[in-house]
Amino acid sequence: MYRTIITHFYNEEYLLPWWLNHHKKYFYHGILIDYASTDRSVEIIKQICPDWTIIPSRNEMFDARLIDEEVMDIEKNIDGWRICLNTTEFIRGNFDILDKASADSFILPCHTMVDKDPLTQPNHNLSLVEQKPHGIKYNSTPGFKNRRPRCIHKQKNIKYPLGRHYDTDPTTDELEILWYGWSPFNEQTLTRKLQIQTRIPESDKAQGFGREHITTRDRLYHEFYTNYFSKAEVV
Repeated sequence: MYRTIITHFYNEEYLLPWWLNHHKKYFYHGILIDYASTDRSVEIIKQICPDWTIIPSRNEMFDARLIDEEVMDIEKNIDGWRICLNTTEFIRGNFDILDKASADSFILPCHTMVDKDPLTQPNHNLSLVEQKPHGIKYNSTPGFKNRRPRCIHKQKNIKYPLGRHYDTDPTTDELEILWYGWSPFNEQTLTRKLQIQTRIPESDKAQGFGREHITTRDRLYHEFYTNYFSKAEVV
């Protein structure tokens, strides 16, 4: 059955080559929502996936509720299976289950990817998943706060929870998401995390949304080596 992937992006020229080359193997089409990028993001998309659709976002800011509403409106006009991921998220696994499924949705576990070798910079010509395979597997570490699951579905009028993350347990482990939130751990990743805080509305900040982006380089280094680095293994 037809499969579509959606993402929204703002100045993602570092991750996009890996993200596009990974997902074009599994999805027939992609829809990429541009939040007024000023780098080479659009050019990279046109080079790697020239038939995929780029649309300007109707939102100026990264308002969590408005982002979800825009995604849901786009998905209403798509047939088949679809999923919306961030450009830090890479889905992998057995896509054959979608063709055989009687269910119209699956909740997928998210594994937190952690760079065990920050001094080695990955190559854009090779798979990021193969070069940086370490992380913290969903529900593998007692006391660790997992990244909440995502959903792949073929529903016409899905209603996402805020942020499109689910509080329920995954319904399959044959498909899974690798969240490259802490890998590669380098200047490009730090810049990406920090740049978004200028696009988060004050109303979201007051509610604690996007707090992982409202921080400093020193805090990110401390969090990486205190909470993540020692827990990572091959996922």
